[in-house]
Amino acid sequence: MSSSHSLALSALVAWLLAESLGAYMARNWVRSGGAARRREHPDGMSLPVLLGHAGLNLAGLCSWLGFVATGSPVAAWLAICLLVPAIGLGVSTVSIWTPYPVARQYVDQSAAEDSRPRARAIPDQVLARSLDEEESARQLIDELLARNLALEEREPRTLPLDVRALVPLAHGVLAVATFLLAMLAAVSAS
Repeated sequence: MSSSHSLALSALVAWLLAESLGAYMARNWVRSGGAARRREHPDGMSLPVLLGHAGLNLAGLCSWLGFVATGSPVAAWLAICLLVPAIGLGVSTVSIWTPYPVARQYVDQSAAEDSRPRARAIPDQVLARSLDEEESARQLIDELLARNLALEEREPRTLPLDVRALVPLAHGVLAVATFLLAMLAAVSAS
């Protein structure tokens, strides 16, 4: 097996992995009602951009399969020419698609089951008095610090990032790897 053929197969594997992650993201977007929300929020994900991204990738993949089957450098360069604008359209969707990393909200299960309105942790009159009296303010701050430290010890540690952000990140990394491997295979086949 020649080096260009191994590079071509490596690019094909990376391309298929990137396509599968892209299909997963598109499926989740449709299932979550993203297409329906476009009518309410037209500044969200652009359907023509998303379809152009997917269509160019699929056309490039078909051309790449032709290159792997025939070894024709023309098919390889055509696939790369289709991949470049597809990556550009993909980059344009990243800022809209990727959820920004935020700390997760802790949910108290007992509070979620109790539908009654919850009382404030610190009554308004205590807060108002603390603003007027320095000693009360110190006592309130000490009490809040002690409560927060005790709560932090009881709460399990979680990642401050939303793991869903890793899917588009992996998709993008695989797209760049696909492009680099495809370029190397096309150059070595020429």
